[in-house]
Amino acid sequence: MNIFSVALAAILGIALIVIAGCSNDSSTGQSQSPGGQIAKRDANRLLGFGVTEGAVGYEVAFGEAKRAGIQFIELPQQWDDIETSPGVYDSPFLEMANEVYPTFDTGIVLSLNPIDTNALRLPAYLKGKAFDDSEVIAAFTRFVAFTIAGLPKARIVAISIGNEVDGNLGDDEIRWRQYRRFFTEVQTHIKVKLPDVPVGVKTTYSAITGDQRQLISELNAHADAVMVTYYPLDADFKVRPPSVVQDEIGSLVSLADGKPVHLLETGYPSGAANGSSEKLQADFVGNVFAAWDKFADDIPLVNIVWLYDMSPEEVAALTKYYSVDTPAFAGFLGTLGLKTHSGDDKLAFLELLKYAEGNK
Repeated sequence: MNIFSVALAAILGIALIVIAGCSNDSSTGQSQSPGGQIAKRDANRLLGFGVTEGAVGYEVAFGEAKRAGIQFIELPQQWDDIETSPGVYDSPFLEMANEVYPTFDTGIVLSLNPIDTNALRLPAYLKGKAFDDSEVIAAFTRFVAFTIAGLPKARIVAISIGNEVDGNLGDDEIRWRQYRRFFTEVQTHIKVKLPDVPVGVKTTYSAITGDQRQLISELNAHADAVMVTYYPLDADFKVRPPSVVQDEIGSLVSLADGKPVHLLETGYPSGAANGSSEKLQADFVGNVFAAWDKFADDIPLVNIVWLYDMSPEEVAALTKYYSVDTPAFAGFLGTLGLKTHSGDDKLAFLELLKYAEGNK
């Protein structure tokens, strides 16, 4: 899952912070957010949030994220949104991200998406072509070059080529093989420009531990890290008990064959439609951090989704985008936040703050 529209709107919101006059603290040399002092965390373990803005506006939301210890944010770039016609790119958000995120000492995980879960995001002129077609590979590497060139000041933490690609590739072994060839070519191109940045492909926990396990393993054999989205839900979007978290994250580590695991999305709804509650969501947060402590050497970063609950209008737009229109899926999208849409703390946010500076 990926909150593409929210993330792009978020950058605009941060730009407003800069315009409003937030700047570096001259006494400490650290960037300050509207929420105050940046929380200190282990530099070898990076914490991110999906910073939705709720009803409070992005300046307040980003300040709260900083208070809770955010060190990076995901920046999704949907290929067909950016390449508006062959070789023509339009992404004004890159310039804003390049100026704003470094100001607040916030890294970027780039998601460069030819696939976004179940949606194919190839530009129109490439539709119908295989991923390992030379024209597709050449076009995507130009898109990558454009994106990287637009972020010269940014600290790029990692790059994912696709978001939850198993949702689109399914069980088609031929398409997985084509995507693997596509990925290795793109990865080689990126490494010339950013040799120290890990490059991988985001897949879902259910796929990497389920029927697509072998197909994903063959793809990840070429990746620098195993990049995963993890929501402990059953197929009907009902939550599994938070007590499963440590064992399930442990299974990801064991399946990674010694490669680092990037938990690029993890979250847990609090809604009754999902069989959940604020207490269960808070227990989930505690279990995620306990698992992170247990597997500290294996998991360099965790990205928690989301900060604020979505509005009903945002939920409706996302259910339409993903073509899943059930009360449980809407409840999942609408109650993933650690805070309510209006800005009240849920128990999960209070639990998170216990860990913001490593305190338990």
